[in-house]
Amino acid sequence: MSSAQPALLEQLSPRLVPELRVYLDRHRGSVMEMIQSGGEAAGMPASRAYATAFDGLLSALFHAARAAMIAKKTWREVSLAAVGSYGRGALALYSDLDVRLLCLGHKDSVGPIAEALLYPLWDSGLSVGHQVVSPDDTVELARRDLPTATSLLDWRHVAGDAGPAEAQLGRVFEGVFGLGNLRGFLETLATQASEREERYGDSVYLLEPDVKNGAGGLRDLDVAHWAARARWRIDDLGDLLKLGVLVSRELDPLLAARDFLWRVRNLLHWLAKRRSDRLSFDAQESLAEKLGYGSGGPSVEHFMSDYYRHARTVQRARDMVVGRALPPPTRKPRTEPLDNGLRLTNDEVSIEHPALLESDPAVALRVYWEAVRRDLPVYEFARDQIARAASSESFGARLRESPESAELFVKLVKNIKRTRLKKRSVLKELHDVGLLVAMIPEFAPVVGRAHHDIYHVYTVDIHSVAAVDRLRRLWRGDLASEYPLASRLAAEVARKNVVFFATLLHDVGKDLGGRNHSERGAGLARTILGRLGLPESDIVEVQHLITKHLRMYHVATRRDVDDPRTLEEFCSEVHGREGLKELYLLTVADVSTTSPTAMTSWKARMLEELYLAADRFLVDGHHARDDVAAQRTIDSVKALTGDLDAERVGKLMNALPERYIFANDPDAIAHHLRFIIGAADELVRITVLGEEDPYIEVCVVADDRLGLLSLIAASFAANHLKVIGAQIYSFKDTRGRHRILDMFWVRGGTSAETGRRAIPRVERDLRRLLQGEISPTELIQRPVSSLGARPAPDVPTRVSVDNRAASDQTVVEVVTRDRPALLFRLARAINLNGFTIELAKINTEGIRVADVFYVTDEGGTKVTERARIEELKNRILSSIEELEREGNAS
Repeated sequence: MSSAQPALLEQLSPRLVPELRVYLDRHRGSVMEMIQSGGEAAGMPASRAYATAFDGLLSALFHAARAAMIAKKTWREVSLAAVGSYGRGALALYSDLDVRLLCLGHKDSVGPIAEALLYPLWDSGLSVGHQVVSPDDTVELARRDLPTATSLLDWRHVAGDAGPAEAQLGRVFEGVFGLGNLRGFLETLATQASEREERYGDSVYLLEPDVKNGAGGLRDLDVAHWAARARWRIDDLGDLLKLGVLVSRELDPLLAARDFLWRVRNLLHWLAKRRSDRLSFDAQESLAEKLGYGSGGPSVEHFMSDYYRHARTVQRARDMVVGRALPPPTRKPRTEPLDNGLRLTNDEVSIEHPALLESDPAVALRVYWEAVRRDLPVYEFARDQIARAASSESFGARLRESPESAELFVKLVKNIKRTRLKKRSVLKELHDVGLLVAMIPEFAPVVGRAHHDIYHVYTVDIHSVAAVDRLRRLWRGDLASEYPLASRLAAEVARKNVVFFATLLHDVGKDLGGRNHSERGAGLARTILGRLGLPESDIVEVQHLITKHLRMYHVATRRDVDDPRTLEEFCSEVHGREGLKELYLLTVADVSTTSPTAMTSWKARMLEELYLAADRFLVDGHHARDDVAAQRTIDSVKALTGDLDAERVGKLMNALPERYIFANDPDAIAHHLRFIIGAADELVRITVLGEEDPYIEVCVVADDRLGLLSLIAASFAANHLKVIGAQIYSFKDTRGRHRILDMFWVRGGTSAETGRRAIPRVERDLRRLLQGEISPTELIQRPVSSLGARPAPDVPTRVSVDNRAASDQTVVEVVTRDRPALLFRLARAINLNGFTIELAKINTEGIRVADVFYVTDEGGTKVTERARIEELKNRILSSIEELEREGNAS
């Protein structure tokens, strides 16, 4: 025992703490057996059993202390209560034990009693949160302090005289949660829930969600419970069915979600052997297997998809219960009749009568069209009634039978006006209330559909809705400075139906999780769009765009746009110039909403370059550069470099590859030329061109040689910089020397400034490599950071060699997990086979890389001998395996 522990406890039992530990070990072991089974008992049953075990423990301690202190005439009347999740009768495996001692007299006199209860618990290794409180102080504090108010809503008597606690709770409910104060309490509850979401991530669809505090987590269940208990005095959310607050089709999914989240949280605690609420990637894999989903990526995706669906249910139910708990307004609302069963209520669009939703389901969409048309919000009561109706399958079936519903839904999907709806998004609102799935039931399987990687941040449904919202902003011109070409093309596109519905449905085929989701989605689109009444010509184009929606991104990031064969093949898959515009807009909307950082300016530039080259090809019928545009660029560059030697500038412009002129804007080219001229007398020089936090764009000018790319990559790796994109150009300078002008998009940690500070060291190391002072292997032997690497989903390695994809080079494509020094190892493996890298397309998506190298043999031609191709593939695979072994060893 602690030396500070009161002597009273020694008198109670010299073996008190050892006995407590035996008791705790026995009950914790029993609960652990329930949890590690992974079955239904792992959730609420285990947590309730654990809470019950502590009820017995605390009651025994309380009565033992009471008997001893009565004998010494030092006892003061107190009662012991549980609060928090323990108060609600459920305790996670390693959660804190939250208790309150309620006294009627002076709180200081209760100190010995608190010590008698708490010291044994602390000495037994338990984490206990406690307070000694009085009724008056508690009631007063509850009026202005939300945690105190919610603890009183959780209050559960454990031991002692229950009378004072009951009297206190009666005063609290009257004084704090009475109808006069209830609205303020509920609004504070909702505000703090929103603030918590901002801290932990404002979407349920985060890669590694927090099961307790994240959006749609157990804390949101608590919020629903507190709102319901304050309003209706219920003991459990299940009581809301008897009160008619929730119907069974609303309550049943909520209770299922509660059980699921408790199973997940208990298993997280069991797995970590401590309190742990973050569902990390490695935990996802362990829990998927424990919960019966199986092992491997698809099983984890299935598990996480269920998690996100349950989290979405909890988040929606939280808002629903809080909204329904609000007391009726004290003043009669202002109303104004509208046509077709609608009315204005306090200048918000509402329904004349909720019964209309049964007799005239289209009124649900009529509400939203009127709100968009009039630029007004939707009345909260009407929104809630629509959400309740939309949860019924029979309502959805009747809604889809209405031609008016189809017409209104199509108009809402392609509406580009700003709105005053929640989150300012028509489609998000339709999805939140259930009308999106009611109109497109084929969308239901992708709700919550997750990818087990760190590139696709959002689930399929949320990503699809965000992509449509991105289109709206392009159409309105909101993103003209960020995406000038896309914004201009959006204004020119003739088939609005095609672009918006192709974007909405481009991933609808991911319900099966197969690799042919584009073809699957195209088939589903025909059924969906036929039901919505779109013309056959639009349906055909939407199907085509869905089938090809990944093609433009892959060509831009993995192929040489300057190769006539690349352009010819790509343009053969596009339905003319109008189809090219539509595919470009779909691609921009898709990539830019895959994750917050997916569309770098580097990728945007590559997509724009492909669009412009393909558009010229479609006009001319063959691969041709736009000479007018090229000359315009050259003229602009000359104007920007007027202070330099014009003849020297002209020679350099002629020496640089033609594709360089089209891939860079005049300002960048002028900057590059100044840099090239300034570095003319140096073996190598490196500078930072720009930044897009956490990335920086780096320019390298150096003497060319075989294997130079691998040396540059080694210098980056040795200084903890990860290459995620590259442009590589060779040229002869005005002195006839072979030089390179390479641009790299790199990341050096969590901020651009970190990478910027490393560039002088990169230049120093590259100079040493070029001068032969150190070998790449020696340089790489220095500790190489993995940029804060942490457990993440695996990426299968694939190496392919293609002699058909390019006119004059062999295309080597490597897809694998990103690792420190990967680019160096790949480039070195290619060079060791005697091949020259003519062009590299470096593309990083989260931890997945798709690096493509255009290579030639010693004679400058394609690599055609089968034996050499196999040797190259094996060398690349061996390099990756070596990196993996080194990573595991470290």
